[in-house]
Amino acid sequence: MTTKPSTILIIDDDADIRELLRIILEGEGYHVNLAADGFDALEQLKAGARPALILLDLMTPRMDGEEFLKRLRHGPYAKTPVIIMSGHSAAEKASNELKAVCCLPKPVEFEELLTTVKRFMPVRAKR
Repeated sequence: MTTKPSTILIIDDDADIRELLRIILEGEGYHVNLAADGFDALEQLKAGARPALILLDLMTPRMDGEEFLKRLRHGPYAKTPVIIMSGHSAAEKASNELKAVCCLPKPVEFEELLTTVKRFMPVRAKR
C-alpha cells in the first residue's frame, strides 16, 4: 500500500533557496509547495493547500514570518508544525516565542534539514 506524499510548504523570499529546498525534499519523496512570503502562503492556505509541515523564513517582504505565524496560530492550521529557518541572531528566541517546533540556522545544512523534516512529518511517501 502506498501513501500520498506529505506536503511541505516552504516560505522564503529567496527564489534560489526555495528551489534548492524543493529539489532536495522532492528527492526524498515529499510534495512541496512554495511561497515567497507570508501573504502568499496565507493565500495558498485559503485556496485549500493542506501542508503537513511548514518551513518558514522570518525575514520576508509584504508579510514577514512572525506575522504569518501569528495568523496561522489563530486559524484552522494552528496545529501545523512550523520549522523556522533564519540567519537572524534572534531567531531561536523568536522560534520559542512563536511556538515553532524548532529553528534551523541559515545557511541550513541539508542533512540537518532532512533529519528535522523526518522528525516532524506525520506521513512520508513510500518510494
